[in-house]
Amino acid sequence: MRGYTLKLFWWFWLTAAAAGFAHHMTTMIIEGDLFHEQMMANVREIATVYGERLAAREAAEGAEKAGEYMERLRRDHRFFGFLFDEDGKELLGQRSPDTVQRLAEEARRTKDAVIRMERGRPVFAVPLEDHPGLVFAGRMSNPYFERRSIPALRLVAAALVAGLLSWILAVRLARPIRTLRGTVQRFAAGELGARAETIAKRRDEIGGLAKDFNGMADRIEALLQGQRRLLADVSHELRSPLTRLGLGLELLRRRSSSPDDEAFGRMETELERIDNLIGSLLKLARLEALEKPEQRTPTDLTSLLEEIASDAAFEADSLGKKVSADLAEGVHLKVDPALLRRAVENVVRNAIRYTPAPSTRSGDGGEIRISLARLPGNPRPIRILVEDQGKGVPPEELDKIFVPFLRVESARERTTADEGIGLGLAIAHRAVALHGGEITARNRLEGGLAVEILLPGEESTAR
Repeated sequence: MRGYTLKLFWWFWLTAAAAGFAHHMTTMIIEGDLFHEQMMANVREIATVYGERLAAREAAEGAEKAGEYMERLRRDHRFFGFLFDEDGKELLGQRSPDTVQRLAEEARRTKDAVIRMERGRPVFAVPLEDHPGLVFAGRMSNPYFERRSIPALRLVAAALVAGLLSWILAVRLARPIRTLRGTVQRFAAGELGARAETIAKRRDEIGGLAKDFNGMADRIEALLQGQRRLLADVSHELRSPLTRLGLGLELLRRRSSSPDDEAFGRMETELERIDNLIGSLLKLARLEALEKPEQRTPTDLTSLLEEIASDAAFEADSLGKKVSADLAEGVHLKVDPALLRRAVENVVRNAIRYTPAPSTRSGDGGEIRISLARLPGNPRPIRILVEDQGKGVPPEELDKIFVPFLRVESARERTTADEGIGLGLAIAHRAVALHGGEITARNRLEGGLAVEILLPGEESTAR
């Protein structure tokens, strides 16, 4: 949800920054002119006062005393001034800049004060009324009289504050959505009891969305539970007539004049398939009703997988295929051995089924690999990997292979009843989930499918 959070943040931050910048510029424009006019009037008044005092001191005490007074103004008030007579001569013996001389000449010619801004500081030239013919000119370096520029530091600080507040607001707004998304993901992963109870207490649109999700989840959970109960009940009810049908078929064979007729064998095969299907349905329904394995015992996973690999090798050999095993030594874990065996066997049989027999020309193919390894530092440190050399599965359908009753397009051919409707891997998925593990599938670069089972928990020390 970081994308949504960032979108909220950028919108809030840009809005706040734009509003702050517009406010600042408006203030600068409105107040800037007023400040400039007031500043010019103050410069003229102060320059006139200081100029009259300086001219009076020069007339009464001479240029030296007047120069001392001017030095004090320069030192204490950063006021730089020059006194010119009617011929343009500086009376205090100071070397005046050309700019100040020209300004004094303009004031003498116009007989009015001249005040301008140069490099952000006011420069002035004022004719002295009490001392006709004299002009006091110079510049002021007092910060009060300097033109105010755009305060970049204040703008940066305002932008940072706006950014911080916008980020906090964006995170607060996005947090319930992230929480709701996590709840939806848990529900989609099979945790049918997942609900957004806390968010549903909110009195806003997000709270309304959470309430709608809770209502939808309640409905879906009720439908799925009803479906599971129906499957379990129907499967259970079918067992008895199916058993009687098998007995009836056996009696019919005995009474038949041709007990070896191919039709009897065909019917028995179909009855066996139906029986396997019902058994798988009952198994899946029972697993779906559990929240954890019925029993957990310290189990030697290495030995368990060796047995599975041995059985699978015997089955694969009759098809011209082979099974190889690469198993870490001494891996022990507390699991339900029968349940885990069923899960791994279903995956391995699926790999055998879709792995083609080796080519007579190249000798390639026909191998199923089973591996067991430790993954230090992983939250699920025990990995079981089953790899085949089949055609693989279309990437967009990889997640479907673990969903009951769903088969991908590449798996249309049927061999047994439960395999044909896609219950083998669904049972494996549920069995692994009950152990707190994770089962995923991916296509191998070399071709074929790799099914990975990750199991959590510390290894059992019991042997």
